[in-house]
Amino acid sequence: MKLESILLKYKNYLLAIAIVLSALAVSIRGNDGKVFLTFQDYPIAIFLMVSISTFLVMLYIQISKRKIENLSNQIKEHSNVNREGFSALLAELTTRQKEVYDLIISGKTNKEIVSELFIEQSTLKTHVNQIYRKLNIKSRSELKSKN
Repeated sequence: MKLESILLKYKNYLLAIAIVLSALAVSIRGNDGKVFLTFQDYPIAIFLMVSISTFLVMLYIQISKRKIENLSNQIKEHSNVNREGFSALLAELTTRQKEVYDLIISGKTNKEIVSELFIEQSTLKTHVNQIYRKLNIKSRSELKSKN
């Protein structure tokens, strides 16, 4: 675990080292109008630099993947906690408010809900405002995103 935290802390340095090694491996010099690899007389050195830089890039990718997985798991855990809390809030709705909630979630407009439930527009607005208050939300889009 300690090695992992050290690698995570210095992962950007790993990438920088890999770039420098790759650049060194393919660095060129010119002489009398001709271009040469700087290390053309040392193919083993070129091979080692490219191999090490490839290893460092792969290590960087693995560290990044692990970090993304950890963050994803944290988001899922947080989402589950929020979902459980939201379910408890839904239980506080009256039967009629649950009907209105279900119709809103299904994408019905206020006009469609009024005609389906045979209620007045003002009654619907009261139900909607009570739903928002009980669920601690401010809009339909927020309501739909919580579902």
